[in-house]
Amino acid sequence: MNEEQQIQDQQQEQPQEELETVAKADYEKLSAELEEVKSKLPKELSDDEKAIQAKQKELFDKEVSLTLKEHGLEQFASIVKVSNEDELKETVKALNGIVNQLKIDLGYVPNEHRQQNEYDIFAQKKDTKGMISTKLANLFK
Repeated sequence: MNEEQQIQDQQQEQPQEELETVAKADYEKLSAELEEVKSKLPKELSDDEKAIQAKQKELFDKEVSLTLKEHGLEQFASIVKVSNEDELKETVKALNGIVNQLKIDLGYVPNEHRQQNEYDIFAQKKDTKGMISTKLANLFK
């Protein structure tokens, strides 16, 4: 009797599944919705498709590297992250602008360049009267 009683106790502890009846139209509608949702889920790629994608990525990375090298920007290869050709063109254009501006900013700028005054102009022409008149004019200012 103990065994029978234990079995009955276990059956009472486990909740019994209740069956729910649904109209056939509702069932078909839910089934159609389920199929639609399943079709929208991403499909798992096969090994061949994964290999093709890896090769495409490798090819694009080489294209990025060559484009940067072509424009003299290979130092930026480690920081340039683009996903398509349009982004690559925009990035190369922006980097070229930055590099050109840096070249201009770091170029030679003479510090001791003076503007010529009237006296220097007359001195180049060897006009002594003009030289004397500018000196005298500066004395009385």
